[in-house]
Amino acid sequence: MEFVSLGLFALAVVGLGAAATVLLTRAVPTSVARQAALHGRFADLGDVPAAVPAAYRPAVRKEAMNVVGTSN
Repeated sequence: MEFVSLGLFALAVVGLGAAATVLLTRAVPTSVARQAALHGRFADLGDVPAAVPAAYRPAVRKEAMNVVGTSN
């Protein structure tokens, strides 16, 4: 029975957190949201170039790769 009450409590906490998030986002004025979009942490990430993949390393010896299959 303790698991049921603990689960209901956890569900209530998650629900209250979601409700608080919605209420906080609705309380932010439009001018503040617009300025945060221009100067925020994730602003203009669309212009960032994609990450360069690591170079292929053909120098890895095959016997080093076989060690993985020999463990317990």
